[in-house]
Amino acid sequence: MRIAIDKFEEWLRNKNLKERSIENYIYYFNKFIYDVFTQETISKFLSDKTNRNSVARSFLRNFKKFLIVNYKELKLTPEARIKAVEVELPKLTGRTKKTLVKPLKHEDIALLESFLETEKLKLQLLISYYCALRLGELLKIKIVSFDWKDWGKDTTKMGECRVFGKGDKEGIALVPSNIMRRVAKYIKSNSFASLNAKIFITEPKDSYNFKNKSRLWQIRLREAGIKSGITTLDEKGKAISGTIVHPHRLRHSYASYLLNEKNLNLKQVQEVLRHTSLQSTQIYTHINKEDLKKALSR
Repeated sequence: MRIAIDKFEEWLRNKNLKERSIENYIYYFNKFIYDVFTQETISKFLSDKTNRNSVARSFLRNFKKFLIVNYKELKLTPEARIKAVEVELPKLTGRTKKTLVKPLKHEDIALLESFLETEKLKLQLLISYYCALRLGELLKIKIVSFDWKDWGKDTTKMGECRVFGKGDKEGIALVPSNIMRRVAKYIKSNSFASLNAKIFITEPKDSYNFKNKSRLWQIRLREAGIKSGITTLDEKGKAISGTIVHPHRLRHSYASYLLNEKNLNLKQVQEVLRHTSLQSTQIYTHINKEDLKKALSR
């Protein structure tokens, strides 16, 4: 039962799924190496810990429905269709373990910047941090995403950048004036096909380009964390997980900086992070341990 990948991809596109979802499902489709879709092959697939996540299970749900609905076109035997119908997909049980993200110090951002080689990488760092961007939001930024016309009236003020987050939800990120100037200079010094071009993904987008660019940025950021000494290595030279610098840690760190050093309230930080719920913002709160020690010593 080897299904042509283009048939599955076409079915996904006809469902009007987001491009990122389609890319993820195709990724797991390629990992599903079995010739039949049965309870046994599902168990083998999920025995790989890298497949034990909500996205992989969502792929299985979609793939099961795809097989059942299109069994005639796919020339599945009646027995194969029945087995697919009878498959019970395991549910995610229990709560996902939350790993406490340790915020970076505000001055660490300048240190990280000094260990990134190109202006493009430096801007990815600064925009990620000062605009509190998710990884997907960063890589989708286009030249026209910025409010160049309004900002140009007073370049000493912060600019705005239209970003698209989870589920392509639109939001506005606030951009410091010095970063706006650097972005403008970067755009002028590079040849972009149009004003609608993405500034961090310059070549035409294909089904794997976004994932590859995401991974490349994570690697460069991780390397900068190691070179700067922010990331701690164990005795075997392996990076200790809690000290690794990654895109979400930048967003997390800026939120903590705004709360604990700039003294913004939760509602204001919620607006900066573009959270729908205030509860989502509360996970970024951190009590300063030194302040707590002083308070308890009084």
